[in-house]
Amino acid sequence: MTAGFDPTRMHRPFRCIGLAAEHESPENPDGSETRVALTPAGVAALVAHGCAVGVERDAGSAVGFPDAAYRAAGAVIESRAEVYRDKDLVIKLKGPAHEDVRRMDPGSCLLCMAHVQSIPRRVAVANESKVNVIAMELIREIPETLPEAYLRSQLALRQIFSGLAGTPPDRLSVAFVGFSADAFGAVQYAARCGPRSLHQLSGRPAGRPAADVLFVDVDELAERAAHVPAALVREHLARHPLRPYGRRRIECLHETGRAGARFGIELALRANPRVRAPAGIAATVLGYGNVAFGALDECVRHGVTRVDVLTKRDTRRPRVSRLLQASDLVINGVEQPSRFRGTSYLVTEEDVRSVLRPGTVVVDLVGGCATNRTAVEPIVESTHPADPYFVRNGVFLSSVWGWPLMGFQRESVERYSRQIVRVLLTDEQLINGLAAAPAGIRRALVAGPMISRRTSSHPVALSATLRG
Repeated sequence: MTAGFDPTRMHRPFRCIGLAAEHESPENPDGSETRVALTPAGVAALVAHGCAVGVERDAGSAVGFPDAAYRAAGAVIESRAEVYRDKDLVIKLKGPAHEDVRRMDPGSCLLCMAHVQSIPRRVAVANESKVNVIAMELIREIPETLPEAYLRSQLALRQIFSGLAGTPPDRLSVAFVGFSADAFGAVQYAARCGPRSLHQLSGRPAGRPAADVLFVDVDELAERAAHVPAALVREHLARHPLRPYGRRRIECLHETGRAGARFGIELALRANPRVRAPAGIAATVLGYGNVAFGALDECVRHGVTRVDVLTKRDTRRPRVSRLLQASDLVINGVEQPSRFRGTSYLVTEEDVRSVLRPGTVVVDLVGGCATNRTAVEPIVESTHPADPYFVRNGVFLSSVWGWPLMGFQRESVERYSRQIVRVLLTDEQLINGLAAAPAGIRRALVAGPMISRRTSSHPVALSATLRG
């Protein structure tokens, strides 16, 4: 801490910015997190805006961005102590060590993945130091927006369902054949309709299909979606108003799902004697949100023939038990509401003892800790890349804190950097300071003196997701 508290500071634009490197911290105890929040291109955008940017020495070297690239972008290279001092805003991917928060000037701002439900001490330290903390993972778009491709695929599947001669979707098993990112809306719509079962297939099986199975070819779905009239899209939006808060603005959820699924497939091939090739893996994905969709993507890329997708209809026993018992790979993508965490589980201790077969791999994409539990009861604390799994009763369990570290480091850094720059300079214009920040930013403010100035219409948003 280098200056006394000046309340007017919080009402000024951010002009002096620090980009901090990753070090050991509460969520990075082994130092395996080596990514950086901004690329040199991201720093160059801030410099072009008129900001003075200090970058901590070697902040990006582990992901291929040397100090020379940041200098060329207009930054000054600083020590660990210097990068936190005399700054209006410090940007860091994961939350810093408590000692680094204490280095910051009172009234300054920290933008990071704060994870305050899992690390409540961080809030106390920031409040003691009078440092405002914005949790990246809690910044959401306001209002919700949905990509046109998402809406069109959803409406195209609705048209398919309406042509089923009176057979409602809840009496069918629905199987998507092939994978396309543009089919996300259709997959979510199918899941919410409560089908008897939901599957992702790499190809259409041979033979005559059963009468109660609906195969949805994603290429044919895309063709149908392309011809959905614009008027129908507008009519749908008029009848189904968008939510006041939408998607996370800073996230790598799809990459998280892909990384976890890739790790699980490779571990199953090594550890499970029943499995000889990806095509022979019996896989189940729990949930159908963004991280689950990323897992489906990676399963198809790896040649997993069939993935069963757990929907709300499947969450009751004994249905979920039958899915787990038949699986070689279980991937959890369900993020439960906070009221259910620690009281409701999809994979239980009893499942590990008597339902899951030895050699089965369980990958948790959501994660948690002892005070913020996941839907996988045997996983109490997240694992780390250097020691990514543990074994209980012959079942392999993994919940890596920072899944994109497992093969998606560079891609995730580039994605985060683009998103952070947009939050700062264009969409939310956070660069203008906290006093001028829109509601989506104020909801993500989790610590510091500016919280007392937030109106009751901007309650803090709480999220338990540790991934990305």
